[in-house]
Amino acid sequence: MGYKERRAKMIAARAEPHLEPGEQIQTGFVTVTGSGIFTVPAETFVVTDRAILVVGHGEAQRLPRDFWFGKPTGLYHKIELDRTYKVHRQWYQEVIAADEALREMRTQDDPAAGAH
Repeated sequence: MGYKERRAKMIAARAEPHLEPGEQIQTGFVTVTGSGIFTVPAETFVVTDRAILVVGHGEAQRLPRDFWFGKPTGLYHKIELDRTYKVHRQWYQEVIAADEALREMRTQDDPAAGAH
């Protein structure tokens, strides 16, 4: 099993207890706390077809799926929700995939809505 497969499996395992029946994972990524070389994994963001799950310490916060994460740049991408979350650049492909999945979902519902 390769690196990307292990990461996807880890995201799925963290999400599984918090998913609703039939809910599908689109992507996921890990946020960090701290700065520089002293970062530690914090919450896991799991993006599904219905919600954004922020999973940490055995609990999950369920947020609406209409959030745009924005184009990540630099070493850490900041996400402002109930607080500031930092995503290391190793997860940028997943952050971009989350916005692309939302754009696709909106385009299917209303072709004019996908132009964010």
